[in-house]
Amino acid sequence: MLINKPGLDLNDPDWSKLEGGYRGAKYDASPALKRLEQAKNIAETDIVYEELWQELHHQGDVGVASYYAVPHLIRIAFETKLINYNILYLPSVIEVQRQKNNPPIPKELEVSYLEALDKLYDLALIYLADKKDFESTITSLVAIAVSKRQLKLADTLLRLDSEDVIEEFLENN
Repeated sequence: MLINKPGLDLNDPDWSKLEGGYRGAKYDASPALKRLEQAKNIAETDIVYEELWQELHHQGDVGVASYYAVPHLIRIAFETKLINYNILYLPSVIEVQRQKNNPPIPKELEVSYLEALDKLYDLALIYLADKKDFESTITSLVAIAVSKRQLKLADTLLRLDSEDVIEEFLENN
């Protein structure tokens, strides 16, 4: 599953000009994305994702670097076959937050960004295939909702992040 032209090449110097999840702060995601490409196991990807979560999303804020990272994140997951909740949640959260007072997607990125979100569906099914736990199920459902552009549903599912929250919701409704 190839993503056509995922935006900026990882060697493009323009990465250093992009704003990440901290308003006004530039973040060059390309070194982290390159490390993700080289990761050999989920533990190595988790280390990279920790940085990407910190830099691409901050308290509901996402930036243009966040959008340019999404097609690469999804491409890398397919290429490496290293799929866990991070690859489903981070692009999903970026897309949900994009709708909330964050910068628009650059026109030149729009097609590959949206195409990448479509492929979240396939990643979610791969991830969910051998899982039966709550976290895996909710993570997969969020990604599927995003892939189908059901952003209100995805946002709601993101808020139902534990069985306790669901129990409380059910008791009050």
